[in-house]
Amino acid sequence: MTTLNCPSCARAHDVSGLADGHEVACACGARFPVRSAPAPALEPELSAPTLVRPSLPSAGTALELRAPDGEGTFVAGSVELPGYELVRVLGRGGMGEVWLARQKSLRRMVAVKILPPRLAKDPEFVTRFDKEATALAALNHPNIVQIIDRGVAGEHYYFVMEYVEGRSLRDVMRELSPSEALRLALQVARAIECAHDKDIIHRDLKPENILLDGRGHVKVADFGLAGIRRPDSRLQLTATSVAMGTLNYMAPEQRRDAKNVDGRADLFSFGVVLYEMLTGEIPVGRFKLPSERVQGLDARVDEVVARLLENEPEARYPKAAEVCRALEGLVSGTSLPPGALRAQEELSPVQRRLSTGWRTVRAVLSAVGGMVVIFAGARQVWGPATLYQSATGKLVLGSWGPRWVAAGKPWPANTDGDLFIASTVEDLADGRVRLGVDFVAGQEELNAHAGTWKLQNGQLQVVQGGDEASGGQLIPRAYLAHRYFSSDDFSAEVLMSASPLDRSYVQEPDAQHYAELSYRVTGLQVSVFAIPEAGMRLGWKYTTADGQEVVGNSAQEVESLVQDETPVPAGPFRVKLQLKKRKNGVDVHAFLNGSSEPFAHKYLEGFQGRSAKVAVGCRNLVCTFDDVVVRGLQTKKSAHTSKVAETQQE
Repeated sequence: MTTLNCPSCARAHDVSGLADGHEVACACGARFPVRSAPAPALEPELSAPTLVRPSLPSAGTALELRAPDGEGTFVAGSVELPGYELVRVLGRGGMGEVWLARQKSLRRMVAVKILPPRLAKDPEFVTRFDKEATALAALNHPNIVQIIDRGVAGEHYYFVMEYVEGRSLRDVMRELSPSEALRLALQVARAIECAHDKDIIHRDLKPENILLDGRGHVKVADFGLAGIRRPDSRLQLTATSVAMGTLNYMAPEQRRDAKNVDGRADLFSFGVVLYEMLTGEIPVGRFKLPSERVQGLDARVDEVVARLLENEPEARYPKAAEVCRALEGLVSGTSLPPGALRAQEELSPVQRRLSTGWRTVRAVLSAVGGMVVIFAGARQVWGPATLYQSATGKLVLGSWGPRWVAAGKPWPANTDGDLFIASTVEDLADGRVRLGVDFVAGQEELNAHAGTWKLQNGQLQVVQGGDEASGGQLIPRAYLAHRYFSSDDFSAEVLMSASPLDRSYVQEPDAQHYAELSYRVTGLQVSVFAIPEAGMRLGWKYTTADGQEVVGNSAQEVESLVQDETPVPAGPFRVKLQLKKRKNGVDVHAFLNGSSEPFAHKYLEGFQGRSAKVAVGCRNLVCTFDDVVVRGLQTKKSAHTSKVAETQQE
């Protein structure tokens, strides 16, 4: 019996007696032609091996395994990889075997890709293998599998990647709702954007190469067919004109001339994946648009998919960044509650008053002008004074003079209580710990204060507005209650988003608006702020040993042209705060979306030896937080942190 595997889902098909060119229809929706021999440059799907000897190997040796087709593994006998202990084969492909391994120094599991010995003798394949490692090493993004190491052991070339423990997109595709599909697609698009920004093309984007970790976050893998487009690149292959990739996901121009494709070929492949995520089928021939296949699907999705799947590259999106923007609008739209878009489009009472009755307001302001001096004195004693009040709002005298405050729905209630979430703590080899936080029910205590904080869909969500505070102190943030970390070696990262409040709340133009990741206790803080309409900021406040208060933020460096302005990204984005001790102080760096270059940095003199908590904050916005990871030296609270301060939570 002659069989061929579907290039989309790897399902075996009996093609005995079928002529070359006959098209086979697979149950997954893919169609592929019968060929007597596979095209030499097409990389076959990974297939799971059958374990013959299940016991774990000793250090530096490999398991004896047998693949489903009866052939032994590429790693015959035993192979020693310095610093790694091979455990079992995860899969096989045309470029080698992927092994699960244990990194001895850090006692963590990693994935190791090993080149077959017969290919190690071919200079072109060695170059291609090295090219895959180089491509991965250049990419530092939360949605891309990260390379850790590479080397040569005898006749075996290998490189080491992070091990993603989860499932592929192929495994979960039929379980996704449209909103989940769009959310995951946005993460894939951001990974593509990062790669394209570094002139790297994936060339083989398909569901099998898109992994989902245990938290459901995307990790794009297998850049083995990546093409580096720099003209002076030394890593060009002699056979790149062959249409490398997987047939059903390949752009038309890639099938004709793979050597000269650009990033738009990846966008076509992404369009096929997106269509399949939404409809469960491959778009073949004159396909129906997604909204024609899925009842109730937002018709705006059709425009995105149709443009991605244009046959001519010029008709597609020119850049992955534009695809991200289009998907961000769809993702944010699908996450809004019913009627929210209509509510946002309606004018607030303040706007209607200003647009239809400005003359009346101006007359009132003129009439009370003579009262301002009197009430200004009263304000110094009693605070903001009400000059005029009606059912629609009130005219108050604030710090900047009189202003109209419209009547609106009440501010979100303040939680001022504890949430209990899940966490995992791992001891690292260097004495630090790795703390992972999941926003689902668990044993880790989270102190939540001003704003309505809740756990929903695996995220920490908060709506905060107004300046109402218990005890006379506004604390628009949530703290990990019992975790203190040293400022000498600390990093924290979180996936966050920040959206405007519903317009039916009172809008105060001079109020603060930000989402925050912070290292802080009473009288001490270092924070990364995302401030809509202003940009990303790094802020700090502390007191030195001699009693001098140090306060500042990176906006000052922007104004003095020491640092560049960094806008707040649309949609969910990842921020990282890192502290590292140096002589007489601490270096602070703030990173955005996995970039290896900080968007802001500051040397804080005298900041070493401090102890503080991790917090996230939200002020006059709707914010979400997810996937918190903290690495650092865990300590007890500082001696100067009083019991009162701990109770009040900074």
